[in-house]
Amino acid sequence: MAKDYVLILASVAALAVISAATFLCSRRRRAPSPSQRRAAAGDVELGQGVVGVDAAVLAGYPTLVYSSTSPEKDEEEAAGAGAPGGSDAARCAVCLADYADGDELRRMPDCRHAFHRGCIDQWLRRRPTCPVCRASPPPAGKAAGSTAAVVAAGS
Repeated sequence: MAKDYVLILASVAALAVISAATFLCSRRRRAPSPSQRRAAAGDVELGQGVVGVDAAVLAGYPTLVYSSTSPEKDEEEAAGAGAPGGSDAARCAVCLADYADGDELRRMPDCRHAFHRGCIDQWLRRRPTCPVCRASPPPAGKAAGSTAAVVAAGS
């Protein structure tokens, strides 16, 4: 019987030592490696270490005024740009609000996604990618050359 108590006591002591060693090892902080520091510094999704689009380049992105009877909207739906029923084609992916007639939209030059002007301007100042497809903006020279103010019909 005494041997059983000694065996139980030894097992509990060994378990306590293993638990303490595990606890101390898990709390020890290691300095991040250089590759981990680079990854954290350039996290686009969190907006860390990445500069958004320059204001001068952003001003060169085309704008348009939304109209529910726009011929441009009909062309996009015919080409399959919108979801069935056109629900996502008439919604800003940044604020998730539906477009209303007369809303000023800004169109991304390469992917041609459109958003409320204020929403996408604020987004692009923090992150240099399209909110829908994550495409990077074109170089400064290309965006500046594509400046065009388009007014939808029926506005």
